[in-house]
Amino acid sequence: MEIIDELKEKTEQEVEETPAADFFMGIVLMVLSAIVCYVAWSWPRPTGIASSAALFPLCIASTLFLMALSIFIHSFKRKGYSLFIEFLSVKYFRESWIHGNLRLCLFASMTVLVYAIVILNLLPFEIGTFLFMTGTLYLYWKTKIYKILIVSACAVAFYSLSFKVLFKLVLPGVGM
Repeated sequence: MEIIDELKEKTEQEVEETPAADFFMGIVLMVLSAIVCYVAWSWPRPTGIASSAALFPLCIASTLFLMALSIFIHSFKRKGYSLFIEFLSVKYFRESWIHGNLRLCLFASMTVLVYAIVILNLLPFEIGTFLFMTGTLYLYWKTKIYKILIVSACAVAFYSLSFKVLFKLVLPGVGM
C-alpha cells in the first residue's frame, strides 16, 4: 500500500499544469463539438431522433462539449486566459524561435503539407511515404541513418500490406 501512495505522490508532483493550453483547447473543442451537434441536428429524422443516424454523433459531441467546458472552466480559474495572451505576444514568439523548438515545429508542419499536397500527387504512396518518414525521423530521431531507413521501410511495408491486403483499401498517391 505504501508503494502505491509513493507512486501517486510522484505522479502528482510530475504533472505539469498547462492552463494556457487547456484554455485554448477548451475553446477549440467546444467550437468543434458545437459544429458537430449543429450538423448532426440538421440530418433528416423521419421517425424522430431515437432512430436517426444523428443520435450517436449528437451524443458524442454533446459529451465532448461538456468535457471541454469543464477543461475551460478549470483553466479559467487558474488564469489560463492571461497565460494564453502572453503566449501570443511577439516577445514569446521571438524567444521560442531563437531558443525553443518553434522553427522545428513549423518545419515539421510544412513537411506534412508538402507530403499531403505535393508528394502524394507525384509519387506512389509507398515511395512518397518512405521519403517523408525518413526525412521526419531524421529530424526528430537522432540515430544512425541505417536505423531510420530500416524503420521507415518496415513501417511503409506494414501500412501498405495491411491496408491493401487486409482491409482492401486503396491508398492515396499516384499508385503502383
